[in-house]
Amino acid sequence: MLVALAVPLGAAAGTDTHTSAQRQPSLESLVLQKINTLREGHGLARLNASDKLSRAAVGHSRSMVVDGFFAHESKDGAPFWKRIKAVYAPRSNAWTVGENLAMFGGAPPDANAIVSSWMASAPHRANLLSHSFTQAGIAILYDPAAAGVFGGEPTWIVTLDVGTR
Repeated sequence: MLVALAVPLGAAAGTDTHTSAQRQPSLESLVLQKINTLREGHGLARLNASDKLSRAAVGHSRSMVVDGFFAHESKDGAPFWKRIKAVYAPRSNAWTVGENLAMFGGAPPDANAIVSSWMASAPHRANLLSHSFTQAGIAILYDPAAAGVFGGEPTWIVTLDVGTR
């Protein structure tokens, strides 16, 4: 099962202390490599890894797993860009951010499955291929028995935050 959401706008590996969720850093690296290969094939610059965007992505993936929800908005209803802005503050008038989410149940996804699912969706594709974005942070968390909307099933939550500042 795959569920994915995308929204544009003009961390350490290990086990989470609140759930059995585990970060998937090697898969995160592969997904960013795949995105950059795709961008290069479209004549676009590579996305540089951003510690600040990674921190935003990790925090949101962790929140979704721990609190059992799947949305761009934070649990308190705040829009995604406010969450990102808290750690990735604007440095110019060119500040812009976007976010892609994906959720996989059952077998673990690979980098190709994650990027292919985003490319099959117009809003996700727009974020991946936007010339406006120069940096990215990604977080993939796996929980073998995710609660809430995940129904206690094995679940992979993917958050990709992209931006320019």
